[in-house]
Amino acid sequence: IFKERLEDCYKKFQEKIPYPKLKIRKMKTRWGVNHKKDDSITLNSKLIRYDVFIIDYVIIHELSHFVHFDHSKSFWNTVSKYMPDYKKAEKALKE
Repeated sequence: IFKERLEDCYKKFQEKIPYPKLKIRKMKTRWGVNHKKDDSITLNSKLIRYDVFIIDYVIIHELSHFVHFDHSKSFWNTVSKYMPDYKKAEKALKE
């Protein structure tokens, strides 16, 4: 499911970003990580418990870091461009 969702989310991006290697692992404090150095993203294996909307949010968040490697206003504009209702996903992940 993670590979499938990555493929789908990646296709949405109009910016030129690398197609990342996908890593899955159990993490205690994060849902996803962008590793710009080796063009990869790591997703928390616990995401499998969530629906596709939430998984897509985390993937879009991490892909957006290839455009803006920070959490600036520009970064959040990029996230919002591909998932306008991303705040719903953030809220669900905090519950």
